[in-house]
Amino acid sequence: MRIILASQSPFRKHALEVLGLAYETLPSNIDESAIRHTDPSQLALLLSQAKARKIGETEKNAIIIAADLFVVHQGKIIEKPRDEADAQNMLKNFSNQSFQIISGLAVYNSETDQLHSSADSCQVKFRELTDFEIADYIARFPALKCAGAFEADGLLRFAEHIEGNYNFKAGLAVNKLIEFLRINSIKV
Repeated sequence: MRIILASQSPFRKHALEVLGLAYETLPSNIDESAIRHTDPSQLALLLSQAKARKIGETEKNAIIIAADLFVVHQGKIIEKPRDEADAQNMLKNFSNQSFQIISGLAVYNSETDQLHSSADSCQVKFRELTDFEIADYIARFPALKCAGAFEADGLLRFAEHIEGNYNFKAGLAVNKLIEFLRINSIKV
């Protein structure tokens, strides 16, 4: 059975490569702004499910993996920055602050019409960040491609405290992905 990653994200691709999976990529290109929910965990679920089902409309006999990830800071959902200035502003706002990282994962079997999904979250506190290290980070890492303007390397560099499961910050909740793939008889 084919495995399709409903994303072009280099972070999600890397997660599948770590698992040793042969896969294809096919972005869903859904209109994410059309899907809204007041509960961030439900929103992450709805977005990842919609991406997986969209690919499943045309790709038969496939396991489709889709995900969504964003940051919640002071009750506001923070997605990818628009540009470098926006990324810098996001990181400044996270300086010495706590926030949540929310991730949704969906694994859809287009042959059986079975959908497995989950939402994970963790609480993160960044230490106080200097203007220099924010600028250095944005110049050297893919901040514009990541929700909240940081990825796993940013967590390593900036986090003072992390509470909960954060393995999904690489783009996919790998522990849940393995479980869902095994349910679909994919050896991982």
